[in-house]
Amino acid sequence: MNMASGEPLFSIIVPTYNRAHMLPGALQTVKDQTFSDYEVLVVDDGSTDDTPRVMRDWVKDPRFKYRRLEKNIGNMACRNLALGMAVGRWITNIDSDDFWAPERLQEFADFMRARPQVGFLFSNGYLYRYGRIIGMAFDPARPISEGKVPGHYAVGEEFLPYLTTNLAIPRALYQKYGHYRKDMIILDNELYARMLADGVEVGVIRKPLAVRRIHGGQVTHKWIEEYPEALEALKAGGAPPAVFAAEKVKLVLEVANYLWRNIQPAKARKFMEDELGAAAKEHSLYLKTFLPAPALSAAKALRQGGLMLRHHPLWATADEKRVYAIINPLIARETAARP
Repeated sequence: MNMASGEPLFSIIVPTYNRAHMLPGALQTVKDQTFSDYEVLVVDDGSTDDTPRVMRDWVKDPRFKYRRLEKNIGNMACRNLALGMAVGRWITNIDSDDFWAPERLQEFADFMRARPQVGFLFSNGYLYRYGRIIGMAFDPARPISEGKVPGHYAVGEEFLPYLTTNLAIPRALYQKYGHYRKDMIILDNELYARMLADGVEVGVIRKPLAVRRIHGGQVTHKWIEEYPEALEALKAGGAPPAVFAAEKVKLVLEVANYLWRNIQPAKARKFMEDELGAAAKEHSLYLKTFLPAPALSAAKALRQGGLMLRHHPLWATADEKRVYAIINPLIARETAARP
C-alpha cells in the first residue's frame, strides 16, 4: 500500500493535551523519518493552550491531519477517535512528549516484511529523565517471548516490556477485536491482552528506536488509578485463577513501590493493607513504609544525583550521542517556547 492510493503503510496516532511546547519536537522526529509512507493523526483532547496555532503549520503537509475536540474526553477515547480516522495498514503511536529515531519506521517496515505473521510488534527505546538518557526500556540481551504467548503477558513489564511509543499493530486487528474500552482512562493493555489471548503473535526489535521522556504531569503517574485497569486487563487476557492471584500481588507491590519511592510511604502502606490484608506484612516493602519521609527524600535525592552522574552525556555511547544530537535542539526549542 502506498500514499498514491491514499492508503499509507503506517497510521501514526498522536493524542495530545496542552503540550503545544512539546508537540513540535515529537512531530519533527516523525517528519525526519527515512521512511515516508505514513499519515499522522493528531487528536487534540480539548487543549486550552496554543496547540491549534502550532498545528496550523504542520497540516500544510498533507500527511499530517489534525482533529481538535472542544471538550476533554480522555486518552483512550482520543485513540479510538484516531482509529476511526486511520487508513493505514498498521497503527503505531508516538506520545506528544516523546521522540523517534530517524530509522524507526524503516526498521518496523523491514521486520514486517520479514515476519508477516507478527501482529504485535514493539521495539526497544531509550528512557530520558533529568536531562539524561538513563537507560533502555529493556536490556537488548534479555530473553523475551515471541510468537504466541498468554494474554496476561500484556500486563506489566515482566513479560513484554513494550511502550506505547514503540508499538505497532495491524489496523485489521483493531477492526477484529474492537477499540480501547471507553471506561479505561490510563492503560491500553486490556485490548492487547484480548489480542494475545486469541493468538496474535508477538515480535520484538531489540534496537532502541524511540525516546520516552519521564517527567511530572504524565497520566501514567496515576499509579493507584492504573491498578484496577491492570486487573481488568488480567481478566481480559484469560489469566487462570492462580496466575491472576500471583500477578495481582506483583501489581500491588509495583504500585506500592512507586508510591514509596515518591515519598508517599503511608499511602503505600495503606494500599498494601487494603489489597493484600494481613499478607502485606510478609513483604519487606511493608517495613520500609515506616521509614520517615525526610529519610526517603534524602535517599531519593541521592539516587537522582547518582543516576545523573552515572548517565552524564560525557559517558554516553556512540548511539546515545547520536540521539542527543537529534533531541537536544528540539528540547532547547521547546524550553524557549514554554509559557
